[in-house]
Amino acid sequence: MNKPQLPQLNEIFLFLMILFIGLVLRLIHLNGPLYFDEVCSWAFARRTPFVHMWNVALSDPTPPLYYAILHFTMRFLRDTPSLMRIPSVVFGMLILPLVYWCMRQGSFSKVDRLYAMLLVAVSSMLVYYSQELRAYIMLAFLGVLSVGLLLRCLRNPTLANNLFYAVIIFIMSYTQRYGLFLIVAHIICLMLYRRWITLVVALSTSVLILFLLLLQILQGKFTYSDAIDRVTSWGAVIALINMLNVGTVYLWSITGLQPAPSVAYPDLSINLAISIAGLVVFLIIFLIGLTKLKEYTPVQHQFMVVLGICIVVPAILALLAGSPLSPKPQWLLRGLIYIWPLYYMVVVVACSKSRFKGFFIAIIVLINCLSLYPYYTMFSRCKEATALEQLNNRTTNNDLVVANPQYFYEAINYYYHGNAQRAGYERTKGWVDLKKMQESDKPFRDAQSVPVTVSPHTKGDVYFFWWIDDTACLKPFPQNRIFVYDGEKNSWKRYGIQKQGMP
Repeated sequence: MNKPQLPQLNEIFLFLMILFIGLVLRLIHLNGPLYFDEVCSWAFARRTPFVHMWNVALSDPTPPLYYAILHFTMRFLRDTPSLMRIPSVVFGMLILPLVYWCMRQGSFSKVDRLYAMLLVAVSSMLVYYSQELRAYIMLAFLGVLSVGLLLRCLRNPTLANNLFYAVIIFIMSYTQRYGLFLIVAHIICLMLYRRWITLVVALSTSVLILFLLLLQILQGKFTYSDAIDRVTSWGAVIALINMLNVGTVYLWSITGLQPAPSVAYPDLSINLAISIAGLVVFLIIFLIGLTKLKEYTPVQHQFMVVLGICIVVPAILALLAGSPLSPKPQWLLRGLIYIWPLYYMVVVVACSKSRFKGFFIAIIVLINCLSLYPYYTMFSRCKEATALEQLNNRTTNNDLVVANPQYFYEAINYYYHGNAQRAGYERTKGWVDLKKMQESDKPFRDAQSVPVTVSPHTKGDVYFFWWIDDTACLKPFPQNRIFVYDGEKNSWKRYGIQKQGMP
């Protein structure tokens, strides 16, 4: 009588153990300094009242839903990094049982479900974004949930399932715009399997989403990012494949600048060795999966096809979005974060029929542990925070702190609490009154800034963060000491007037 209960008790124990491992990994160094994009989240979410915050955040490249959650988190808790990151940790943890549930939709064994859950728990990419004050891990959660509901609707397209599915894909569109690429993949799956009612639901929801986007465009509130790392290249393709296989290991010298976690070992050879090992292991797993295709049930075949489409289609669309085919390149690797859990599920499925699947899962766990090591021991999300905090002790009321470019103002505003005057400067705009901008309905990164006259200081020092790329900004300060941020020493150094351009 007791024997049938033992496997279930073991499953519950292993399920809880994997959750515990995932939670521990996501809590280590949770209180690290906010980097500049995270400060943007803080800057939007702290605005009051809520309606004002929502309207301002609509002009940001990231939709305002995550800012709304952070707004109330900051209201009921404090604005320390660890507490503000709690929603990200929660969404990151919720992905684990979601993956278990999705694998169950594909009729895979309890062992395979737990294996997939384990890979998600130790994934260095998912750990990284579960500790980030940005919307990406929420996008991953909603992306996995939407795929699970899609699988459910393919097998049981009831009214309740279709309505829940429609709500989730709509919410996903208000989390990050790269979620739209996943909706396209869903539509392809529904057409392939001829689920017409669910297809009508997906298309109707998509029309509503596009209509609201059109309203934003007509109101001038649809904003593109101006970052320099948004162009698709071969490095982008390599970075995508490499980070799917080995997580946060970053091959800067090979991929170039990419919108992804810049975590790596100081020694390039170690990073290359991990990347090559990961590539070989995953290729072997997929080759094994191809040789076992006839052993899968029709439900499992459908599961693999749906996951494959939901991985490949968004990746292709994202790469095209950063190509010359797009009016303004918007390649964003981290915007595809929802394909990482899907990819791990495909990997487990591919080796599920192999007698060595436990060995392969152990190797993948080891690879992610090797990726997590430099993240926990060598990486800082914002090493510049130390220099910005130094200003609290070295400035006086007579000093001036300048954000150059002007969008670094919020980083200064977050880390600097002194009484020195603050201003912004940008080569294309000149001096900007960032205080007036912050009080307006425009986000601080808005292209239209407010001009301000900066009076020369007779005694005070002037600190420029990040750099001086236009010597015209020095004209108001002929007698003042000028300091610029020194990235190598993570401190401040005296700027000589005879130097030109960036120090």
